[in-house]
Parts: sequence; C-alpha cells; structure tokens
Amino acid sequence: MAAIVCLSCVPPLVGFTLAITMCGYVYGYPFGLVPAIVGANLGAILTFLMFRKLGLDQWLNSRKRYYSAVSAAINEGGFKMMLLFRLGLPWHLTSVILSTNDCISFHVYCVSAFLGSFKLTWVVWLGSQMASLNDPQLPPEAHRYAKISLGVSLLLMTCVCIWLYRLALRKIKAKHDEEEPLWSDSSNATVKQYDSR
Repeated sequence: MAAIVCLSCVPPLVGFTLAITMCGYVYGYPFGLVPAIVGANLGAILTFLMFRKLGLDQWLNSRKRYYSAVSAAINEGGFKMMLLFRLGLPWHLTSVILSTNDCISFHVYCVSAFLGSFKLTWVVWLGSQMASLNDPQLPPEAHRYAKISLGVSLLLMTCVCIWLYRLALRKIKAKHDEEEPLWSDSSNATVKQYDSR
C-alpha cells in the first residue's frame, strides 16, 4: 500500500486520495496511517528528485505565470506559507510547486511534506469507517453510529478543506495583484519609449 500511495503521488499519475482511503480500509485506524504517511512522503521526495534532477520544469511552461506567483508568495511567507499550501492544496500540486522553487532546500521540503502529510489522518479514518460499514458482524447500533460519524466527518473535512483552499488562493491572488501593477507599469513605459522613437 505504501508503494501504491508513493506511485500515485508522482504526476501525472492519479488515484492518490483513493490509495489513502484504501490504507484505512485495509489496515484500519490508526495502523493505516503508516503506509499512507510513508508512501506520501516517499512520493513527495520522488517528485522533488524528478523535477530537480531531471529538469522537468518545461512541463510547467503553460502555467508558468501561476506557479511563479505561488512561489513568490511562498518566498515571502516562509515556512508557515509552505505549510499552509501543504494543508490547503492538493498533494500533487504542492509537491510540484515546492519542487520547482529553487529557494526551497531539500531538508525544508522534506520537513514541510512530513508535517503536511498528517492532513491525511482524516482520509485514513474515513476509509476505516467504510470498512466498519461493510462488517456484517457489527450490531445495528454500531452501523448507525458509523454512518452518522462518517457523514459528520465528511461534512467537517469538506468545510475545513474549502476554507484552507480559499485561504491559500487568497494569499496567491494577493501576491499576484502586487506584482501585476509593476508588470503593467514596465510594459507601459516600454510602449511609451517606442512611441517616442
């Protein structure tokens, strides 16, 4: 399961959330956290090595302006901003963004990945609750409790994820808006210079 999680972390492969859920489904909670966290961190390290050593930055050329705004926000906010992005944005996306930022060292990247991987705790727990729902030996009261706790947890997790996602995007937009006037002024100055010629 750790190997499956690790491979699903590497872009452009998919299935990361499903793999994390299966860790909880197969091993339960909290034992499912071990393959989930180990696999997620190994996948993040593999992504880092791919982008830093193999020079896959050209893969991001289509969205280079967006990634540069995110990198600028991370550079300004420091480690707290890195951790916010790890918690609020999808795992694939944050691994790619942090891997392509030359200002982030390997050790800092690994620490942020390790701390950010604990957001997977809820997904593993949800997988374990799904396994409980499929257990025919549980009494009806336990099934009812599992359904209620699963529904409440899904709602709470969705609200927290949306809040963190919007907070991270707000930080990115604020940084992008700060850089946009500077870019516009420089371009207008260049146009005026050519007009005067």
